[in-house]
Amino acid sequence: MNLGVRETQHFEVIEAAKLPNPQNAIVSVIGLGYVGVPLMVGFAEYARTIGFDIDNDKISKLQSGVDPSEQCSKDELSKTNMEYTSNLAELTEADVLVVCVPTPVMQGNKPDYRPLLAASKSVAQNMKRGCVVVYESTVDPGTTENKCIPVLEKESGMREGVDFYVGYSPERVSPGEHARRVTDIKKIVSGSSPEVADFLEVLYGRVVKAGLFKATSIKVAEAAKILENTQRDVNIALINEMMQLFDSMGIKVSDVVAAAGSKWNFHTYFPGLVGGHCISVDPFFLLNAGRSHGLAMEMVASARAVNERTAHFISDKLHEMLAPEAHNLQGKRVLVLGRAFKDNCPDTRNSKSFAVIDSLWTRGADVYSYDPIADNSHFEGGRGAIVIDELMEHGQFDAVVVTAKHDCFAEEIDLFKLAAIAPRGAPIVDLRKLFDGDAASMHFNYWTP
Repeated sequence: MNLGVRETQHFEVIEAAKLPNPQNAIVSVIGLGYVGVPLMVGFAEYARTIGFDIDNDKISKLQSGVDPSEQCSKDELSKTNMEYTSNLAELTEADVLVVCVPTPVMQGNKPDYRPLLAASKSVAQNMKRGCVVVYESTVDPGTTENKCIPVLEKESGMREGVDFYVGYSPERVSPGEHARRVTDIKKIVSGSSPEVADFLEVLYGRVVKAGLFKATSIKVAEAAKILENTQRDVNIALINEMMQLFDSMGIKVSDVVAAAGSKWNFHTYFPGLVGGHCISVDPFFLLNAGRSHGLAMEMVASARAVNERTAHFISDKLHEMLAPEAHNLQGKRVLVLGRAFKDNCPDTRNSKSFAVIDSLWTRGADVYSYDPIADNSHFEGGRGAIVIDELMEHGQFDAVVVTAKHDCFAEEIDLFKLAAIAPRGAPIVDLRKLFDGDAASMHFNYWTP
């Protein structure tokens, strides 16, 4: 050993990349659905915005001024700062990459992270140093940090907090509700560090005028979104269960809700089919998280089960009204008004109207489905249903079930038109109160919750 030489170690000091300027950062939105497109429109007011989607047909429609999700107008889609592409290489030009891909559940209602992780991989392989990756997809707490960041680091060869940064800002847009757009809904923002959270507060302030809420951590922001939708699922489940009980007692749950609502601290909810890709899906992420922590989450699970059964209650009700002594509905012609999962929304993904159709069909009914605004690219269920485009060309129906209250229904279908296609005394099961109950009861055997 040479005692006259002092050995030293050399450490390479890597300076962390600077955050972009949030006021004029180039934003790329990955996933151009009902969340991504309105975000693009908002960001494009101030700087260049790049929209990416793997669906070339969707890109072509957006380039021609047509929003398949019907959230934005042609003028909004034609702003000079907006670009649409299916070329991943163009993501390298973005300072901020906002991931808005769906987070569905698989068979057995287990969370399907594949779209999210695939998007993370694509982003990682096409992002520049110093960028900020923001997730808006609904996930259970811990997903961004435990699943997404490792993919970003592995595929990019960069380190979070040094070479790039990560944030989470859950989407809160409600499809079909054009009165409350992304600019009108308070936005939760969170970051992997306080500096990233501050950056996102300014960035989203370019778009959101309703205000920002800075969550204390990414996990808190993830949990907040899951709680929002699960709370609604639980509350609707309570009313759906009360609907069944009160109906057996000969009273209407809507009358009970109106009476209870006369107290200042009563929260008003109405019965309905809880479908779509948010409220009926997000609780399963929470159930999955509960299992991993040794919790059964009985209330969440029970609410999901109640809401899943509601479609069969509607089918039971029609059976009771139309053929109470028969074992089935063999040969009965039933018109179902609605395929979309929600009023005034074309989206049919996970629509519980299909569950109503399936239940009627399995009992032997000939089911006819009418919904002029429904997007049939996601036709899920509805076995044996005959999809019709015109009401007046298919003869008489023995019964009618209303599962959606689209504006077009109210404009097109009045009781006189209904009387022309259904005989006097025909059962009408109107889950959405599309028709005036007193007037409808003068000609039909009318039921509404």
